[in-house]
Amino acid sequence: MAYLSLLAALGVYCVVAFGFTVSSTPGQVINGIGASGAWWPNDVFNFPESVREQVAELLFGPSGAGLTSYRYNVGGGGIGVSNPTRAPETFYVSQGVYNWSADAAGVYFLQKASQFKVPQITAFVNSAPTTMTSNNASCGGTLVDAQIPAYAQYLADVIAHWKEEGVVFTHVSLMNEPDDTFGSCGQEGMEVTPQQRASVINTLRSALDAAGLQSVGIMADESSSTGNFIPEAPEWIPQVQKGALAAVSHHQYGFGSDAEVAQMGSIGRNLSGVYTWFTEICCFKAADSSQQNNPAAPLTYSGIYEPTMIGALQLGQLVYQSFTQALDAHFDFWTALSNGIGCAPLGNATCPTAPNSNGWNDGLIYYDPDYATNQNTALYQVKRLFLMKHFANFIWMGSTRFNVSGLPSNVFGMAFKNPAQQSTQLGTAHSSLILMNMGNSAISVQPSQAGLGTSIGGALTSPTVDWQTFGASSSVSLPGLSITTLLFN
Repeated sequence: MAYLSLLAALGVYCVVAFGFTVSSTPGQVINGIGASGAWWPNDVFNFPESVREQVAELLFGPSGAGLTSYRYNVGGGGIGVSNPTRAPETFYVSQGVYNWSADAAGVYFLQKASQFKVPQITAFVNSAPTTMTSNNASCGGTLVDAQIPAYAQYLADVIAHWKEEGVVFTHVSLMNEPDDTFGSCGQEGMEVTPQQRASVINTLRSALDAAGLQSVGIMADESSSTGNFIPEAPEWIPQVQKGALAAVSHHQYGFGSDAEVAQMGSIGRNLSGVYTWFTEICCFKAADSSQQNNPAAPLTYSGIYEPTMIGALQLGQLVYQSFTQALDAHFDFWTALSNGIGCAPLGNATCPTAPNSNGWNDGLIYYDPDYATNQNTALYQVKRLFLMKHFANFIWMGSTRFNVSGLPSNVFGMAFKNPAQQSTQLGTAHSSLILMNMGNSAISVQPSQAGLGTSIGGALTSPTVDWQTFGASSSVSLPGLSITTLLFN
């Protein structure tokens, strides 16, 4: 069925047309779209092998999201952590002594990412081993100054070991939201003061180089928000040795304004000389409850399970802000999988597809938190997974972003050009135009207006379609509450 005929059959019609312009001025080079492997492997490793294989395909495979970045959590042992799922095992036994059979769950999916040739794999740490923290626990303490060399050597040893095993870490993140000790101990965490951060980075750079791991890039400092990053960055970034940092990483749990986010990106780049990376976000809803059905509305941190296009486009809003305001070069969602579905799938047929206030927007795929007692190992895919598939498949590694202007206020657009031809389901392409329609009405667009080359078709995700490819057409409809990618060669 032709694309427009399909839309007509679904009751979706073009009611608005507009013109737009793609800038000729290049923006940043993008190099990765991904998600984290904390802490769901500790649950999902208990699932049948066929389900684990399905998870790997959905995240990394060509028929799945095809993520180009995966963050593996190097566990600290979980000492003191109240939630067993969030207490990953550690390889560390003592200085220079390791148990490489530890963390079988996390390693399983790390190796799957490697087997699927995910191009960027990051080793990220929430807490150092307990011999290196001030309270000898995996939460509630601070990294000890005297233990910084031992900590750096430990990370270099872990990365070197997995390289020998055929798993290549491209990056390492050695602290997480370092202003927080995570004293409530619901997860691993440790404080790394601004005065310590440059020392840890410089020491790790030396340890990696000494181990022949010069290609492994260090990122820091994974600040939780603009409110933490902006005042603290000048305290530590200028003290980092030239060439020691590959990326300045941040989260965005303050859900800052465009101006605040732009300031964060500018400070990070100007002080460091490298790109900023957005490396974690989840758990959002409209700040104003009266705007809960408007995915472009300002967001706030909150618990809610929103599996529909509203939740997907809210994430799309954050990606758009990251790339067009902060000028980040990379985007990672938080957990790839979550059990925070907030309802009982076996007892409620609409549970996986309907929003509820008891769950969390912290996954791309969900599973039953009661799997151990009811043996329900089904996987529930939400629209966020397919939105991330657009980004991972069509914002190619090494592609350059270009601004798109002249769009209606409720349509967010980004264009990307790649120097090399990219193979897609529709043929080879070198440019993509991603359009997110945040409104309820369908809008008509002519691909030829983009000036990106010859249209070869594209892909659609909407309230009624998870993933639909379509061929070249002189006019394409963007359904209400949808993301559409147009491809060009």
